[in-house]
Amino acid sequence: MTQQRKYARYQVEFPATFGGDHTGMGIVYNLGIGGCKIVSDLAVDNGALLSVHLKIPEQTNPIVIRAATVRWIMKLELGIEFLEMQELERARLEQFLGTQVHIAP
Repeated sequence: MTQQRKYARYQVEFPATFGGDHTGMGIVYNLGIGGCKIVSDLAVDNGALLSVHLKIPEQTNPIVIRAATVRWIMKLELGIEFLEMQELERARLEQFLGTQVHIAP
């Protein structure tokens, strides 16, 4: 049975860094207000707690997700669910997503 996403996902491609249970970097390939997919060559545990810094193109400061968790792992891909972010960061993310047109399947 396929689980429906709570939020739309958009195809993107930009770097992100993460810290917490694991520290590293990767490339975000799809993004929504509730999470993202990051491709990274770092071994990360399912269920790991992270903070994520999204380095959005043409923005000086990254969007900071204070708390996120790894929901799934498939080879080099990580499914990240956003758990907590400040309202300003959420507004910045919503504004960026509003400029995106390609919705990921």
